[in-house]
Amino acid sequence: MADDDRCCARIDRYLDTVDLRMMAAPIGVGGGEEAARIRQVVAKMEPLTRSILILVVGRKMSVAEVSRRFGMCEERVCRHYRAAVCEVAARKGAR
Repeated sequence: MADDDRCCARIDRYLDTVDLRMMAAPIGVGGGEEAARIRQVVAKMEPLTRSILILVVGRKMSVAEVSRRFGMCEERVCRHYRAAVCEVAARKGAR
């Protein structure tokens, strides 16, 4: 399996081909104040964690699809996704 930097580069190349305006809220544009706060939290995340959150939430990809497409084991994808969700939830509760 590829290391974090390589996986991030693969995901970045994929996201470069996607119209980011088509991302699902709250990752994409719109969604009001709450979505803007979530996007601020996401922007500060570790790169691979952020990328996986964008794929799962913003592009509505399954964990299995992310795993296959970017050469990561499902456990690793899940770990990063859980970390991202926990980080958003922690920041949301801290406001």
